[in-house]
Parts: sequence; C-alpha cells; structure tokens
Amino acid sequence: MRPIVVLGLVLAAVAALFFAFQEGPAPAPDALGGTNTSNVGEGDTPSEPTELEGETINKREQIEGRTDAVDLETPTAAPTKAGLTGIIVGPDEKPLKDARVVLTRHGTTSALFIDPTEVDRSRDKTTKTNASGQYSFTRVEAFDRYALLISHAEFAPLEEGGIVVVEGELNELHPIQLNKGVTLSGVVRDSAGNTVPKAQLELGQMALAIGGGTDPNSLTVVADDMGEYEFKNLAKGNFVLQVQADGYGQVTLSQIHVAGDGDMTRDITLDLAMALGGVVTDENGVPLKDVKVTAYSIGNRENRTQTQAQTDAKGEFLMHNVPAGHYTLRAQATGFRIGQVARAEAGEMHLQIALMSLPKVSGQVVDAATGSPLRRFSVSLRHAGPDTINTVRIGKPLLFTDEQGRFSLPCPKAGNFMVEADAPDHASSLSDVFTIADGQELGGITVHCTKGGGIKGIVMDSNGKPVAQVKITTRDDRWTGSDFDISLGTFPGIATVKTSRTNSRGEFSIDGLTPTIYLVEIEHKQFAGAAVRNVIVTEAVAVDLGERVLARGAMVSGTVRSPSGSVLPGSVVTMMLQPAADEFPARYTAKANKEGRFRITNTRPGTYWIHATRPIRGGGNPFAHSSDIQNTRRRITVGDGQDLQGQDFDLAN
Repeated sequence: MRPIVVLGLVLAAVAALFFAFQEGPAPAPDALGGTNTSNVGEGDTPSEPTELEGETINKREQIEGRTDAVDLETPTAAPTKAGLTGIIVGPDEKPLKDARVVLTRHGTTSALFIDPTEVDRSRDKTTKTNASGQYSFTRVEAFDRYALLISHAEFAPLEEGGIVVVEGELNELHPIQLNKGVTLSGVVRDSAGNTVPKAQLELGQMALAIGGGTDPNSLTVVADDMGEYEFKNLAKGNFVLQVQADGYGQVTLSQIHVAGDGDMTRDITLDLAMALGGVVTDENGVPLKDVKVTAYSIGNRENRTQTQAQTDAKGEFLMHNVPAGHYTLRAQATGFRIGQVARAEAGEMHLQIALMSLPKVSGQVVDAATGSPLRRFSVSLRHAGPDTINTVRIGKPLLFTDEQGRFSLPCPKAGNFMVEADAPDHASSLSDVFTIADGQELGGITVHCTKGGGIKGIVMDSNGKPVAQVKITTRDDRWTGSDFDISLGTFPGIATVKTSRTNSRGEFSIDGLTPTIYLVEIEHKQFAGAAVRNVIVTEAVAVDLGERVLARGAMVSGTVRSPSGSVLPGSVVTMMLQPAADEFPARYTAKANKEGRFRITNTRPGTYWIHATRPIRGGGNPFAHSSDIQNTRRRITVGDGQDLQGQDFDLAN
C-alpha cells in the first residue's frame, strides 16, 4: 500500500478515536433521511408527520442567513477575493495547451482525515490552459492548503499541493512541468486460457476507493479482439483495477502499484459468471424496493469481487456477474439499519435479508418568542451524552418547507438524542434531550428557535485609525485551524460559524449566535492576524469586544535550494508560532517562486519554528517531507515591523 494511504488510514484512525469520545460515530449518510422536499402550501392537506421527508443539504449549502456576512454599512458586501495564475509546461519546458487544471481543497496531499466518499467537490474550480500554457482562476477564497490537479491527454497527471492563495492578490505560481507516465498493459483471459475480447477495464486511485468510494477521474478502456488492453501515462501511486465482460464474473485487483520506473504488464484471468439473488424485506416481511445490495468476495483481497444490485418492486435482487466463491452481502436502504448476510455462496438464489426499521423522530420547529411555526428550516440530530455542548452533528442536515413547521427524520440507533434546527433570522437551537428505542416512532419533539446572542467591536491600527474590510469569524473556542480541525468538516460543538467584515469605521457586528463559548478570529491581509478567546455569548445579549488593535507584523523571506544546490521552485516554507495557553496559534505558509524565493508577510510578533520541504506532490514519498522538516527546522524570533531577510534553506538528500 502506498505510504500516503497508510498515513491517511493511521490519521483516520486517530479521527475515529476522537469521535469515539463524542457518544458514538456518525452513521453512513444512506441511513439518514430522504431525498424529497415536503412542500405544504396554503389550501393543501398536510400529510401525517411521520411521512415527511427532508431534502439533504449539500455540504456547502446553508439555511438562508446562517453564514451571511454582516456589515454595518453594506450588509451584502462580499469578502475580497483573490486570483491564482501560472503556466503548465511539458518535458521540453514548452507551454502545454488544453491541460485541465482543477483547484481544490481536497487533494490527496491536503486532506488526510476526510472520508473520500464524502468529499464535497462543489467548491472546486476547473479551467484549461491557453496556447501559452497559462491557466487563471478568479474570485478565489483565501486559503493556504489548496491543491492543483493537472491532467493532459499526452502526459501523466500531477497533483501539486501546498498552494497558498492570499486574499486580495493575484497569486502567481511557479511553472509546473508534466512528464510522460507509465503504460500498464496486458491480456484478459478466462480460466481455460482463452482470450476474452471486449472486456471493460476501469482503473482508479486506491486512496479514493477506501470505504467503497470511487475515483471521479478513473480511466476506462476496452480490450481489443485479442483481449489486449493498455492504459497510458499513469502517474505514480496505488490503483484499483476493475474488470468485467459478458458471461464472466467481475473481478477487482486492488494492489496495482505504479512505481514510475518503467512500463508494467499485468495479465488478468476471469472465471465464468454465476448468479446470486434473493429478496429484501422489512422486519414484518414486507418487500422493500430500491434497496442497494452489495456483494463482497471473501478470501483473496488482491483478486476480489465487489458488485451491486438494486431491488425491484417485489424486493428481489439479482447479481449475474459473480465468479464462484463465497460472499458477504450488505443491504442498505433509507430509514433502515444496514442488513447483512455473512456468508453466501455464488449460485444461491433464495437469500433472505430482513432490514430493521430505524427509530424515527418527528415534531415541530417554532419561534421561541411567539410560538408560531417556522415554515422553512433544516434539522439534524446530535447525540446527547454527558456533555451536550461538545457533541457532533449526525449526518447531513435535512431541509424542510412546511407551513406547520413539521419535520420527521430517522435516528441511527436507539439512545439519547437532541434535534438541532436552523432557520432564517434565528440562531441554531436544540430540543430537549429525548430517549428513543429501536423501531420506535417518537413524536411530539419541539425545537424552540431563539434569536441567539451576538458579538460586536471595533478594529483599529496601532495609530488609532479604524481598519475597514477586516474579516471577523466566529468559531468554537477550541478551534486551532490545524489540518485536523479543517478536515473534520463539522467541528464538534454547538458554536455558530459566521463571518462578517468591518465597515469604514472599523465596526463589526455578528448576531444569531447560539449561546456558548467562542473564539473570534480577526484577519486582514495588511496586518498580523489576531484572535480573542473565551468570548461567552448569552441569549439576547451582544458581547462588546471593545477596540481591538492590529499590529503590522513582520516579513520573513529567503531562498530554498535542492539537495543538488539548485534553487527549488514550488518548495513550501512553514512557520508555526508556539503561543501561550490563552493565545490562538499562528501558522504561515509560503510557496517558493520560480527563483526558489519565498516571502511570508504580516506575521504576528513572536518566536516561531520554521522549516522547508520540497514540493508536495500526490504519489510522492511523504516521508521525504518528514526528513526535510527534521533537517531544516529551526527557531526564529520576529518583532513588529521587522523585515527578516536571508532565511535560506538547503535541503539534504
């Protein structure tokens, strides 16, 4: 297994331990909620509450008003955007036209904790290079851990990580070179040694297949009449190869390792297909339609089968492309606990899978002040353990539109829960704790949505002048901005994440905050950032932070050289401040330009650990970066307004 995958799995295990202390893990999204919005208008006959289904909200989508910026002069003012540009070249360093470039927060080099099957691609930006090999992205949100996914028909794809986009600037990246990749070829035969013509082969990245996921950029080829196939220009990494042909059992090879040091040959053997079928019912024997049934082969993990079928109106399913062997069957349906057959043999046609109904909770969302039902809102569940403030939301929020403010949603299991509701012009609010049993349909849960509290203040520079367009963000008081925090997606806690900007008088105001303890981040591209911890927000009170003064900060610059002594474009320099216990940690990152030079501006005064690493590329050896950190790590101290030049780095082999 590729080292980056091993590292990802280890870190994912750490994340799992983290969630284990939050009263149990979140269930698979398939087990939570429906896909149809309930629209009950005036004059319509309302359906029974237990029949209501919510619309799953995309991870980027929020209930109207939840995260809108609030500016005292221009409430709809958008944050200042940035741009990113660069050039893609070939092995001869000539510009490449029509290279596809994707800017994402979720490359394999930048998201180790996140479940690949749950990656939200709605914020990715895609473009192509022009005749000069140039690509450009406009209106990009500032972020210091982007990745570029680059592909071209004639070259191996490349992922470049550690991309830093500074707010309000046109960020120019060093030229990125694509090279020829590896060719994987072979012959598809049956178990008797005969070639199999027209077999379909799909090759995807192993890292994106963890947990049953798929690679959206997978490659597909069809074998010729002699059973021969060929994949060209593969990048380094681990891959999964799925092969199927009419009349033969599907096979998946999960250990295709491309080292990048030469073309590869891999012949494939297919066995004759057998059938596997049965029926899926609920606990009362009623057939269930549209249940996803997946069969996993038992035994050889390198040469395995994973195939799916959907039940029909009679609850019946049929898989006709499994080779001989034993299988584990897994059945999933919305509103039901996952069902399983531990051992089934290919050829069995009368398998029975009974699914247990999940508990279901229903109720109403109302305005706490008036008692009137709220028409549009989202609801989700939270575990109710000993510490209800630090729980993690379960699954995706479900969006409802209902004149009576009604909702209905499944629970992942029996236990103690709360319903969380979000509605326009209200703070996120929680129901009382309730207990639900297996299979129970519990009604009468009411969420009283309040207006919440707020935070206000003024931001000034060191000369006492107000600073406009300062970005103010509210977060949970335990937020650190680390890779782990960012990769969590939903940070544990009930704090409301909102963003605002200061007006021309340096004033800001954020309302609609759920009462709890907050961290307030204060950021501006021309000043050193600041943060205020332990901000206690209570109902119907706007906490006044008073005047907050931003320092200009310091500048740190230098050159990074490779082990051979040449400058190293694309290398990454990171500064980490070790703050006092009550201070917010600071992390600054810069990417070296084509001359190998880097510059980090507006850093907070203090003592830092600083280090450099070679370019961060998908499929590379992450342990080389660990070695770079150890070899280059040193302390530096910067003061406000200081220009600290000559911070050079020489990377050892």
